Amino acid sequence: MPVVINPIENGESGLSIREKLNLLIAGAATGALGSVTPEDIAALIDTTPPAVPEGLTLTSEIVDGVTILTIAWDFNSEGDFLYYDFQVKEGDGSWIGLQTSAEIYTMAAKPNVAYSAWLRAVDKSGNPSLYCVPVTHTTAADDIPPAMPIGIQINAGLESIWITWIANTESDLARYELYESASNATPLESATPSHTTLANNFVRAGLDMGTALNFWVRAVDTSGNVSPWSTVANATTGELRGEIKVALIGVTFAPGQDTGNRLEWTAGNISFGLSGEEPTIQALPSGQVDWISGTVYVCYVPGATEITTTTSLTQLYADDSVILAIYRGGTDLQLVLGKAFTDGGLILAQTIGANQLVADDAVITGAAQIANAIIEDAHITDLDAAKLIAGTTMTGEILVNGAYRIDDPAAGVNLGSTKILPGSISISTGVDLSNWIAGGGTYIDGAMLSVGSVTAEKASFGQRGLTIEGLEFESNKPATNRVAWSAGTIKYIGDDGNVATFNIASGSSAIWTTGTLYVYYVKGGTTLAATTTVATAFQADRVVLATYKGGLDLVTDYGRTIIDGSHIKTGSVDTAQMKANSITTLLLAAGAVTADRLDVTALSAISADLGTVTTGLLQNLAGTMIIDLDAGFISIAVP
Repeated sequence: MPVVINPIENGESGLSIREKLNLLIAGAATGALGSVTPEDIAALIDTTPPAVPEGLTLTSEIVDGVTILTIAWDFNSEGDFLYYDFQVKEGDGSWIGLQTSAEIYTMAAKPNVAYSAWLRAVDKSGNPSLYCVPVTHTTAADDIPPAMPIGIQINAGLESIWITWIANTESDLARYELYESASNATPLESATPSHTTLANNFVRAGLDMGTALNFWVRAVDTSGNVSPWSTVANATTGELRGEIKVALIGVTFAPGQDTGNRLEWTAGNISFGLSGEEPTIQALPSGQVDWISGTVYVCYVPGATEITTTTSLTQLYADDSVILAIYRGGTDLQLVLGKAFTDGGLILAQTIGANQLVADDAVITGAAQIANAIIEDAHITDLDAAKLIAGTTMTGEILVNGAYRIDDPAAGVNLGSTKILPGSISISTGVDLSNWIAGGGTYIDGAMLSVGSVTAEKASFGQRGLTIEGLEFESNKPATNRVAWSAGTIKYIGDDGNVATFNIASGSSAIWTTGTLYVYYVKGGTTLAATTTVATAFQADRVVLATYKGGLDLVTDYGRTIIDGSHIKTGSVDTAQMKANSITTLLLAAGAVTADRLDVTALSAISADLGTVTTGLLQNLAGTMIIDLDAGFISIAVP
């Protein structure tokens, strides 16, 4: 009788698996299984996944004020089915996974919120199916508003107001809305909120000092239900007190009294008031204070009927006091009388008012702001800065005396004494003046170059110092009357003084129809462009590399003249007269050399289209053929 061995299932015990393997080996040995093939062994392990679950649906309802989300799907009928791997997420949140063998799942959800779900089936061998297509459902909205926010706390600074409240506990809370008004009239439910926030706090910034505002807060849930507006909370931003002027009349201080650490003062009057206002006169009784340690501040609170003392700066400022004197025991007494008193690194006054502020040493601060930092006129004896930015520098003369930084691309300008005068720049030593417009090297733009000679191994004009590598042009490609170019590299000295390198992609122009097609490069680009519009091609940030007039008429060194030793390479030489002992070229065609007069000792060319020759003597190099235009005869010598 044949041996039947069931496949190994997921979670099967080791003993059961060993028994199945023993049956396989024994059956193979006795012949009960016949010949055992690899397929027979593979059949012991199930690798076939179950079918993808179908019929996924999501529904929701409100039950006793709670939103219930129901997720259901069709039954998987595989004999080795084990469980469903089920996942659900709220809105754009993360997937939350769980396992279940049932075909339905219910959960509490937030009202009027989108939920998505999908699942897959897993068999006893651990084979999972693919996930089904996810399904999204927006739960039913409720009509229960959240509770009114309570515990409103409000605090004001000089330019801001901070508002906090106790957070609502509703699971479907969506946000808080705030209503702001200068009036204390409670807003209607239909009032448009002034601010919204997700947190149970809000900062109203950007206010003027002395601004009084009222605030109300309400909660909004995911179904759009709103709570009533909270009770009103109001605050006023702070103000800086003006400078108070004080003067003591008949009051004298006597330090070091009694045990030596007592300060006494006599009765008298005090005059106080804001600068520019009529002062108030207040009678003051005598008094005393004993010094124990630290600093004792002798103060007067405007409007009070006596002089007070404190050792706490916090208390001094909280009472809005004016400092009259500072006592440190013994006879160490310093009268202040409301003036700005500087004690070491601490300024105790609320304001510093002075027509003139004089300091022998530098005033050092991390940051300083003077109004809008606008200086109409200033005299600076010495200005040392790594960077100076100005829209316009108007001066009779600027002299740079050689200070420079090695990491500054323009350091060459400052190697010597650089003097900038109206209409001229004088530089005492060799420098490097460069930018994009001029290309590399020294750029001289003017009607006259006043030097005895210009000496150089090589001079290149017309392409702003571009170095072109591997960039080749070809006419009638990829079609007739088009010009194409290969990929290559363009290098030049950038505005920062460093070499800028750009890899240029291959490309081609549109079809030429008439006029001149200019192929040009735009500063900083990685492609070439072509146009027949002169204004477009010759903008300040562009260099024309080639011109094309259809057919084979392609000039690839347009606008460039290179003088290298005794060799001149140029796209065109346009002059009233060109004089040379010998002009040798492969092709001399009409239009290639244009002049009113061509005066040469010898003209040698493979091909020459001379038009009409009216005078002179024409002969070949061998002298076997001579045409004498002046005498009017032709001589041919037959060898």
